[in-house]
Parts: sequence; structure tokens; C-alpha cells
Amino acid sequence: MPEFVWPDADRRDKIGKRIQRVDGPVKVTGKARYTYDINRPGMLFARVLRCPHAHARIVSIDTSRAEKMPGVRAIRVVQDVGAEIQWALDEIAFVAAETDEQAADAVAAIDVQYEVLPHFVTEEDIDAAPEKNPGQEETVGDPDGAAATAAIRTSGYYGILPISHCCLEAHGQVCEWEDENHMTAWASTQAVSSLPGQFAEGVGIPAANVRVLTDYMGGGFGSKFNVDRWGIECARLAKETGAPVKLMLDRDAELSVAGDRPSSYGEIEVGADDQGNILYWSSRTWGSGGIGGAGSPPVPYVFQIPNRKHQHTSIPVNV
Repeated sequence: MPEFVWPDADRRDKIGKRIQRVDGPVKVTGKARYTYDINRPGMLFARVLRCPHAHARIVSIDTSRAEKMPGVRAIRVVQDVGAEIQWALDEIAFVAAETDEQAADAVAAIDVQYEVLPHFVTEEDIDAAPEKNPGQEETVGDPDGAAATAAIRTSGYYGILPISHCCLEAHGQVCEWEDENHMTAWASTQAVSSLPGQFAEGVGIPAANVRVLTDYMGGGFGSKFNVDRWGIECARLAKETGAPVKLMLDRDAELSVAGDRPSSYGEIEVGADDQGNILYWSSRTWGSGGIGGAGSPPVPYVFQIPNRKHQHTSIPVNV
């Protein structure tokens, strides 16, 4: 094949210089230090015990065997006997130990007995949903009148499953206390300016006493804005043990509980004139982002059709 030749070599060189990223060299050479790469002196590792059931009640929990295991420095039970778990992989307890392997072994040694409860996870089947929260119909213009005059009408059923953010670097942080009232967190976050307030509220100190550092972040895509329960518990474990603590989510938890884009299913009809200009839109949609359901999506999106109506139903699910 003939070699490609730029028609304007000077322009090629100018473009190449202009689009260079400031952080490109350190990232491609492996010199960039992400939260996962932070290792503080005397640091402990935290692991999370998660409920395997989509819907269950805790009948009993026994941490005695885990407490006696080598390297274990602290165990925090965050949902105790009687708590109702409403989605799979919800947090039950946190363990801090001297090595990651010791923390994992201790988590496996915690004995939890559950009463498994009925659950619903298939929100696409709206007729089978035990709970539905329909929103008000939104109407603009005269969709019924426009439908009556449309030369072309077409309808269809469309849907999309929940979408995980799939961050290359999982959610997590390293928390370290300087004294009883001052803390530093190396966090994988898109919200460096808002995390101090969230940490402060969770651990009971002024936001001005919390320093958050994020030199580089391995992906967020709209998911890394909250400190979440695991962030607060990491800070509490660090304070309780008097040592820095690293807590990064495992990949299964990252994909399941670290946030996603809600599912959406819909029956949609549109009509147009004989020139193909869209005159009206009518849609009925539903979907879920978990036990809280999901807000109404902007439908139709991008296009501003003059005559349209839309009604969305939020469906809570145990996922």
C-alpha cells in the first residue's frame, strides 16, 4: 500500500503539539499514582462482608471467630440482627487487618444467618412488579390532534438494561488521621471539593479539617461523586485503629453497587407528515435504578417535537 502523506506537514506538526495532554507522559509511563497506588506507613487493609441475597433479614451475626484471627485490628458491624437487606451485595460488616489476605479471611469467618425474603429484580416485566410509582403524564401541544392528521405513523417497543460505569479504577480511598479532629483521604473521586463535607458529616468533624487528595483518577463517568458508606466506614476504621486504612471495592461490588445508569423500557409512537417532518410523539416508559426506582428520563431526548406526551413509571427492584 502507498504511504499516507499529509498534504500540509507544517499543519500536522502544529496539531500534534496542540493536542498533547499535560498528564499524558506520567500516565503512559506508569509514573502516575492513583488511589490504589497509595501505601502509607503502617497501613491496614479493609474488606467488606456483603449480603448475598437480593432481599433478606439478618437473623444472627457472629464475629467472634474473625476477631481472634491473625492480623485483625477492627471489625465494624453496620447492619445487625433484625436489619432488612433490600439488595444483593449490601454491606453488613467491615474488617481492617494488617494484610489484605488477613482481612479477606476474617470476612469469610463472620457467620451471618439470613431469613430470605421475596424479591423482585426483573423490572422489564411491569405487569409483575409488586410496586409501581407512576408519574404524571407530561403533555406539550396537541399530540392527539396531531396524530389524527399524521400521514405516517409508526410505533415500537424499545429497552435497555442498567449500564455500569465500568471504572478501570474501582471506588475507594485511603484514610489517615493526623489527630482526633483532622483527617486526610486519598480518594478516587470526581468531587474533590464536596467530599470533605461528606466525610465531615459522617465522622463528626468540621469540613475544614478534612483534606481530600486525588492526583489522578482511573475513570468515573458520573459515578464517583459520593463518599458512600464504604468511605465513611474506612474513615471510622482508621480512627478506631489509629492507623491509615485502605479500602478499595472488589470488581464484583464495583459493577453491582457503585452506581449505574438506570434501565429504561418503553412503548413509543411517532407520527409525521408526508414530507417526513415529525408532528407528534407519544410514549409510555418504565425502569429502575434499584430499590429507590428511578426518576423520569428526558423523553424525547434532544429533539423538541411540538406535540408530545410522555408518562414514566418508576419500579423499585431488589438489585
